[in-house]
Amino acid sequence: SAKFIEYAEETKWSNRLHSGYIHLGRAYHLIGDLDTARKHMQKGFDIQSETGDQVMLPYYYCWRSELHLDLGDRENALRFAEEALGVAQNNMERPGEGYPRITLGKVLGKSNPSQFDKAEQEILQGIDILTEFKLRPLCAQGYLYLGELYADTGQIDKAGENLKRAEDMFQEMGMDYWPAKTREVLDRL
Repeated sequence: SAKFIEYAEETKWSNRLHSGYIHLGRAYHLIGDLDTARKHMQKGFDIQSETGDQVMLPYYYCWRSELHLDLGDRENALRFAEEALGVAQNNMERPGEGYPRITLGKVLGKSNPSQFDKAEQEILQGIDILTEFKLRPLCAQGYLYLGELYADTGQIDKAGENLKRAEDMFQEMGMDYWPAKTREVLDRL
């Protein structure tokens, strides 16, 4: 992403520059540098606002939601999750609804335990959409977050079943980062 940003700036390709910053922010988020992630994502969103580009916007809002959740800012986490779903629905991007539903369910589950039923429903609906469109990497993340929701609410058997499913899917696809995150939740059980 850093090289992409460098080349986009050199060539004045500003209509995609926001993407580089948002992806770089996501990368920093995944390695745990939340402040740097926030700065890069904000810069990307500022540029995106100027260009009006809608490509990938639901995913960007999801990533921003997840970042705010990890920063302890549940209000903005919920706002961005709802925005992600709204943009996908407004753009009539059925495949793009899957991950925002999962993100919304994750945020609801972490923010308000009384919202368990809605959180579970959103995640399951998101998994169904992603399965329909064969978006396996995102579907596997859905199973991870569903397993985490069950773990957080003491439903150990359901948690283990979904976490194991996620772990198997990540390993089948050769994904390195996500099995470790799944293992962290499994180790809590």
